[in-house]
Amino acid sequence: MALVPDHKAFPAEPPTDLDDADTIVRTDWAAYARLDRLVNHWDRPGWDSRTRRLYWMLTFDGHHQLADRAAQCQRALQHMGLDLTPPEGLHLTILRIGDTADVPARVVDALTRRVHALRPGRLALSAHPLSGSRGAVRFSITPWTGLVHLHQQLTSSGRALGLPGGTSTGRWRPHLGIGYNPVDRPARPLIEAVEPLRALAPVPLDVETLDLVELRRHGRQYRWRTLQRVALS
Repeated sequence: MALVPDHKAFPAEPPTDLDDADTIVRTDWAAYARLDRLVNHWDRPGWDSRTRRLYWMLTFDGHHQLADRAAQCQRALQHMGLDLTPPEGLHLTILRIGDTADVPARVVDALTRRVHALRPGRLALSAHPLSGSRGAVRFSITPWTGLVHLHQQLTSSGRALGLPGGTSTGRWRPHLGIGYNPVDRPARPLIEAVEPLRALAPVPLDVETLDLVELRRHGRQYRWRTLQRVALS
């Protein structure tokens, strides 16, 4: 599956090599370093305290090295006014399924059975400090090929059941946020604070499961309830 340019995605131009870590990290940073202004991550139409949405996500309970690296970066940025992600909130969003009101429990069960049968394989990933987007500070994730393949499989499974789904695979960009920007402001001070953290070593992530969650906002944090957990192999 080829990724395509999309001005709504970040970065808008996908990396030229989905498996080369240097290329992915360099592409992420180049896009972030060019930003003039940051936006309020929480200013998103369609979300309020009552919203409940179903997503496929990778979560990282027990990945202590990831939590430690995130905390190290967060300490270095604590003066920048970000809404920092707690260890239990670290996640990599794969795909929106739909609002809970639009997806009956029987369809959730049918979707889970389909995805159980896929067995796409464990993911050997790395989380590279540090980069960002218009509204967040985040790790770059490498490699992308396995993630893109998983996204495409999940999209096809949802469409087979008539689910609305989310971002098309070609316009998707994997990332793992550690803090959200809560105000509109100039980008340069935060970019300059983030840049020294790029020298930190990447963290290996051996991912064996995929979660179907009910996601909500609690204040300025994301919280979720895990409805189904699917083995990747």
